[in-house]
Amino acid sequence: MNKAWFQAHQSSISLSLLGLYFLVNGFINSTTVLMEAMRTPPLPFAQWEPFAWEYTSAVGSFCVVIALAKVLNHFPWQWERFTFSIALYSAVGLCFAATHIIFMIVSREIIYALVGGNYQFATSAEQWFFELIYEMRKDLWSFIFFVVMIWCYRYVVAQWLGNASNIGLESAKLDQRNTQNALDEKAFKHELLLIKKNGHEFLIKKQDINWMASSGNYVNLHIDDKVYPMRNTLTSFLDENAYLPFARVHRSFAVNLNDVESVKVGDSGDGVITLKNGHTVKMSRRYKLAIDK
Repeated sequence: MNKAWFQAHQSSISLSLLGLYFLVNGFINSTTVLMEAMRTPPLPFAQWEPFAWEYTSAVGSFCVVIALAKVLNHFPWQWERFTFSIALYSAVGLCFAATHIIFMIVSREIIYALVGGNYQFATSAEQWFFELIYEMRKDLWSFIFFVVMIWCYRYVVAQWLGNASNIGLESAKLDQRNTQNALDEKAFKHELLLIKKNGHEFLIKKQDINWMASSGNYVNLHIDDKVYPMRNTLTSFLDENAYLPFARVHRSFAVNLNDVESVKVGDSGDGVITLKNGHTVKMSRRYKLAIDK
C-alpha cells in the first residue's frame, strides 16, 4: 500500500475498518442469539429482534469509539501524572458507558415503536439497577479494549509511516541560559524533532527541513530526499514554528525560505518554487505575498 495514499485517506480507512468490525461482530452476535434460541422452540421473540438489539448496540459503540479516539488525541495517557490519568480515564470510561447505554435504549425504543411494538429495558427499579450494572460492566470492559486497540493501531501506523515529535533537551536549555542566546526558551526547547521509524530513533533539526506537505492527518517534512511524517496539520505546524523561516506557499505546501533558489510565476499568478536542492514546490497566487516579503 502506498504510504502517501494511506496518509491522505487514513481517516476513511480507519472508519471503514471500525465499521466493518461492528458490522461483522453484530451479525455474529445476532445469529448466535437466534441459533441458541432455536434449540428450544418456539422462539420467545421475533427473528428480527436480535438484529435490532445487536446493531443498535453496534451503532452506539461505533459513535462512542469515534468520540473516544478524539478524546485520546487531546488527553493522551501521561505516566508522569499517573493518578491524574487514572482519574481522567475513569471519568471518560463512565461517560463512554453511559452514552452507549442511553443511545442503545433510545434507538431500540424508536425501532419498536415503528413496528408497533413496545421495548422495555426494565420493568422495576430493581431490574433497572441490575440491567444498568450489567451493561455498565460490559461497556467499561469495552472501553478498556478500545483504548488499548487505538493505542496499538496508532503505534503500528507510526512505526510503518515513521513519526516525528518535538523534543526538549534540558542540557540545551542550560547552554542557552549560560550563553544568553537570543532565541526564546520555548523556541529553543523545541528546535529538535525526535523521529521514530521501524524501531529506530534519531534527531533532526527543524531548520534542516526544506519543505512541508499536507497529507491527511499528517504533515510530511522533507529533508533532501527523506520524508518524515508528523501527526499534525500543516497550519498547526506552521503556527507552532512561527519563529522559523517557514512560509506557506500553497494550501498544501510550505517551504523553508532559506532554501529557496528561485521563484517562477505564471500569468495566472500561480508559480513554481525551485529549492537549492533541486526540488520544486507549487506556489499559489493566494500565498505569493509570503514569498515577496
